[in-house]
Amino acid sequence: MNLMNSIATPAWVAGLKIATSKCEHCHRSMALRNLSAKKAGIKMGEAWYCSSTCFTAAVEKKLSDLMHTRLERANRGSRMPLGLSLISRGMLTTSQFKEAVDKQKKAGVELGEVLVEQGAVSEEQVTAVLAAEWGCPVFSVPKHMTQSEIQIPSALIRLYSAIPLHYVAATKLLLVGFVHGIEYRLLYAIEQITGCKTQACFVTRSDFQLQMEQIVRSEGKPGETAPRGVKIDNVQNPAEMASILCGYGVDLEAEEAKIGRCMDFLWARLKSGPKNFDLLFKAG
Repeated sequence: MNLMNSIATPAWVAGLKIATSKCEHCHRSMALRNLSAKKAGIKMGEAWYCSSTCFTAAVEKKLSDLMHTRLERANRGSRMPLGLSLISRGMLTTSQFKEAVDKQKKAGVELGEVLVEQGAVSEEQVTAVLAAEWGCPVFSVPKHMTQSEIQIPSALIRLYSAIPLHYVAATKLLLVGFVHGIEYRLLYAIEQITGCKTQACFVTRSDFQLQMEQIVRSEGKPGETAPRGVKIDNVQNPAEMASILCGYGVDLEAEEAKIGRCMDFLWARLKSGPKNFDLLFKAG
């Protein structure tokens, strides 16, 4: 990405086709030779920005708008709690349920994890019941399954126990596996950032952990093409966020930026050739 503070007079070269881009912020036009057009300025959505000044101003407005967007919580009122669902199916006794609830309050973990640890039910039973309540299928992860080419930041994977499993390039469909419950706002953010469609399913906690370990190993390999990223918790001012994002964009020579909101985070992805770089900011 060539983000400049000013635009030089374009050099017209005979025999080369000329493409003209107009900056969305300052409305200046720039004639670009096709051979170098991809390295000039940066694209965000359908708009193109000619300089770091213009791009930073546009990012600041985008981040400010997203921070003030009210996000509604997903309605789970019609779904029966896990414990009651297991009892109604004859998989769990009332005494086992009460014992698990007491342990859950002390440990501060999901009820399903406690029930599996105390041997009351199996992981497969917990996952099947959750999937039935949400009306989604269960995905059994193959032992030697390769990592999905569409990836999301590991911080979001850990936080929401949701992992990209399989991508179908022909239909641009990404299968996302959840452990505890479906977070539709996360699916929407993934669609915004990656440009693919999402479909939810459920996976066992063990399958999730195995896939998470694979992602951690792949991110540590030198030369790996998996997206890198940073999580920034101590910056909540849109202007400062925009400045940081623009700085990374210049350093990475990014040609495209995408920004969305995922619950309490603002998620920005910079694209530079085949590589992506993710930034997560706390939304407040």
